Amino acid sequence: MSNEELTPDQTQTQPQSQSLMSANLDNMPKYMRFLGLLAMIGGVIYCLTIIGAIFGIPYYIMGKRLRESADAFTNYNSNSSARDLETAIERQTRAFFILYVLAIVSLVILAIYLVVIIGVLASGKF
Repeated sequence: MSNEELTPDQTQTQPQSQSLMSANLDNMPKYMRFLGLLAMIGGVIYCLTIIGAIFGIPYYIMGKRLRESADAFTNYNSNSSARDLETAIERQTRAFFILYVLAIVSLVILAIYLVVIIGVLASGKF
């Protein structure tokens, strides 16, 4: 779509959205690096036990993907390379997918735990 085809409203919102995106791109990588570091540390702590490693390893990988995405967003912000933007979004998508799977597994384990607790309390043996 060329500028001749844009309405006056659209031409005014494009620079505004570009400046808003640019302002957010400056802050987003540092937040992502911090959260990625926390996830990596949490993953290592989870891995101290055998059962915790089931959650710790994916959690660590998720943190690593967030940090890789932050680096790619920083590169995109300085170079405006489409490849860096593609890499950043792909890594961020992988991190969110890992978080999505971990959330579902956690909810299933919580549901099983609640059913067992209710069953034990209902049986009267506790």
